Amino acid sequence: MNAAYREVLGDSTRLRPASWGFTEDELRRRYRWSQDDLLQYWSGSIPGGRDFEHFKDSVRERDWPADGHRISYAIREKASNRLIGMVSVYGIDRATGSGEIGIYVGEKDLWGHGYGTDALVAFLRHLFSDLDFRSVYLHTYQSNIRAQRSYVRVGFRTVETKRRYAPRIGYHDEVKMEISRERFTQLHGPARRPVAASS
Repeated sequence: MNAAYREVLGDSTRLRPASWGFTEDELRRRYRWSQDDLLQYWSGSIPGGRDFEHFKDSVRERDWPADGHRISYAIREKASNRLIGMVSVYGIDRATGSGEIGIYVGEKDLWGHGYGTDALVAFLRHLFSDLDFRSVYLHTYQSNIRAQRSYVRVGFRTVETKRRYAPRIGYHDEVKMEISRERFTQLHGPARRPVAASS
């Protein structure tokens, strides 16, 4: 594995490459998240499966496909090391150093406590400092005000809003937001967080 893919520390979260694997209990937790209609609605789409065994057999390739166009990290609560969500960059374009961000906190009792924002800052620092990304973007529903506030705090800027149609929710307005390495450095500084000890 590329040594740049490492455990990353935030203030309240730690991020661990999904390619390092998950316990059976953690996979069952992720499968539970994939079956939650509210999570699926707000996240856009969480990888699922027709049953747990199918999910278990296919999730590794979806998290970290061999073509290198997606990398995913587990979000863990720093204090307890409990798996609480996932963050990914996908549609990776190595030539331009860009990709699309997807993030969710699966444990709903932790919503609104800053874990998603902390994990996103840590992940962006990793992408820009270690993996040579130059910019990243994301899409979210215009109605998802809580997520947009988090993204703005991190430093994302809205670049366009488009009317879309999806079978699950019908017509909706979708917001595209992006952040460059230069803007992230201006807001958060270039210094890396301490590297987590190997486990």
